[in-house]
Amino acid sequence: MATATPYSAPLDNEKFLYKLVIQLLIFCQGSHKLLEPHLLAIGAKLRSGANSHELLSELQAVSKTLLHISKQAKQDVSAGEDDGPVSQNNYLLERLDELLSDAEVPLRFQQQTSLLKQRVRANLSEDSYKKVIDSAITLLLNIKDYSASEQKGIDVFLGDLSEKLDELGQDVETAGQANRALIDDREIMNTEIHRQVGSLKDSTKAADELDMLKDQTAEHLDRLLERLLEHKQIEDERQRDAQEKIELMTQKLQELETETETLRVKLKIEHDKALNDSLTGLPNRLAYNNRAEMELKRWKRYKAPLALIIWDIDFFKRINDTYGHKSGDKTLALVAQLLLNNCRETDFVARYGGEEFVMLMPNTSALQALEMAENTRKMIQSCGFNSNGENVNLTISCGISEFKEGDTHDDVFVRADQALYQSKQGGRNRCTVFEP
Repeated sequence: MATATPYSAPLDNEKFLYKLVIQLLIFCQGSHKLLEPHLLAIGAKLRSGANSHELLSELQAVSKTLLHISKQAKQDVSAGEDDGPVSQNNYLLERLDELLSDAEVPLRFQQQTSLLKQRVRANLSEDSYKKVIDSAITLLLNIKDYSASEQKGIDVFLGDLSEKLDELGQDVETAGQANRALIDDREIMNTEIHRQVGSLKDSTKAADELDMLKDQTAEHLDRLLERLLEHKQIEDERQRDAQEKIELMTQKLQELETETETLRVKLKIEHDKALNDSLTGLPNRLAYNNRAEMELKRWKRYKAPLALIIWDIDFFKRINDTYGHKSGDKTLALVAQLLLNNCRETDFVARYGGEEFVMLMPNTSALQALEMAENTRKMIQSCGFNSNGENVNLTISCGISEFKEGDTHDDVFVRADQALYQSKQGGRNRCTVFEP
């Protein structure tokens, strides 16, 4: 009797959904800051083997966020949207400039990166635009290859370290074998002494004449002395070999300690660089994500208030266009320092990207965060700087949201971003607490 083939459409739909989600994840990566937390969460669930039902809540959150982004985009559309390729080129150059500013560039590529940034910021013809894009792609590929080479160097070092540890293990085993052989020789020596002494006693009892006793005693003593001398010579040689091995192992251990310390320092430097923004000196987005995860766990455990602030420098593009990108960099560095100086030791401030900064404030309600934010906003408003004889006035806006029962970090981040949008729509240079 033939067996009916099971209906496989649900399974096929499941595979198709997985494929669609993965394609969405790849396509949208880095496209918008509000999508990033959702994409990271979806990626983590996919890696953990989540099914379609477990992905549903995150996909719904992505849908809501896309609607929010779409509304903002419609409100921000300007009359110059018909510029076509020129507008698109300018957008790509701005994104490339941000990428070069935010990227952690190895020392050997920093001069090349600076020259490329100057070319990006210059007025480019169509031909020059293509060359800059090609140069940027080449630079990024070179940085990627260099990073891969650095990783390969670490792998080689770890391989050498493993081989040296194996050699040390073999040396220790050899030393142990020599020590065991020495103990065995001593036992043999003790047995031989007992045998010679026993023979001497037997000879003494059996001897009839004094001369015969003297001869036998002398013979036994000569054999004992000879055996003792042989034993001493063997032991001296083994001690010299053991001493040489100990000195060699000590030297190898010192070399390993030096190499390991060098690698440890190098890895720490690279780790710190990977978590720091090179322009402002503040922690970067990766460091913020790590800290946010830690603070979220602490908030869930102790139930103490936790506030999130998103800061955005007002008219930052105008500062770049009017006073130049050096003034823009100076603005970012100055604002970063003021934000850092005006927060508590328990607070955490980071550069999130572009002209945006984020701040986590443990044990702080939204109203308390608003009071602190207003003081900071006023301080920044009064701290302009001079650029080529012209005064550059600074203002900053922020959005504030407090963690509530059942919240994820993404929920709070979206609310704080919406509050920031309200600050911008309300005239900028203001702080807004999210209200539904």
